[in-house]
Amino acid sequence: MSISREIIDVHTHVWPDKIALRAADNIVNYYSIPRQGDGSTDGIFRGAEGLDNIRFVISSATLKPDLAHAQVGNDFLINAANEDGRFIPLASFHPFMEYEDAASELERCKALGAKGIKIHSDFQRFNIDDERAIEIYKVCARLGFPILFHVGDKNTEFSTPKKVLNVLEKVPELIIIAAHMCGYGVWDEAEEYLIGAPVYTDTSEALLGMDGKSLYRLIEKHGVEKVMFGSDYPLWNTRFAFDQIEQIGLSESEKDAIYSGNAKRVFGV
Repeated sequence: MSISREIIDVHTHVWPDKIALRAADNIVNYYSIPRQGDGSTDGIFRGAEGLDNIRFVISSATLKPDLAHAQVGNDFLINAANEDGRFIPLASFHPFMEYEDAASELERCKALGAKGIKIHSDFQRFNIDDERAIEIYKVCARLGFPILFHVGDKNTEFSTPKKVLNVLEKVPELIIIAAHMCGYGVWDEAEEYLIGAPVYTDTSEALLGMDGKSLYRLIEKHGVEKVMFGSDYPLWNTRFAFDQIEQIGLSESEKDAIYSGNAKRVFGV
């Protein structure tokens, strides 16, 4: 069935074709869960079949603390968005980069059209509230860059909800998006520290660990104006994630906010 509703999937990952499948499989192997997509830019559209008014916030995390590595990944995402207006690019950095390199790279990406930042501290191997990261988050805040943080992990303690709360307390002006309903697989801790806090979140992967009734309760408790739709492509395809969220009982006004309204405000698109 074709859907004309405006949708912005705020949580997707894409890579150049030559490495996309390998990168997608690395995520699958890390989390021990299957994937639906192949990580390519063509694949993301195949996974959104029938969604006629769709845009994607695309990202990947900078895994090495050097400027050249950051620039390669950032340029790919920004160029993809220049080639197809349905893409909204996020840049990235590693907090162990030289501060001046990170700051200048963020300013460069802002000038080139990036709309925010993606951080996955479990893959990047740092505590999300590390003081070196805090100093660069302050640059993001100054530039008006929202940061989409992966939050929650069964393998490490790098991205706990409590550490995200520490970031909020240290950089209260930062626009934080705490992914996966504020804590993948650790939703009790997410509810204790972040649900209801002045941070945004997305719905990606939440239905891997809770039922629709529980997800709806968290959305209501957090505030629908702070929740955005996300698939986590290539783990879930966008159409599959959309069909899942359609089953939890959102009102039409809640759908308008979650599917696109909140994202347009956060990312300025």
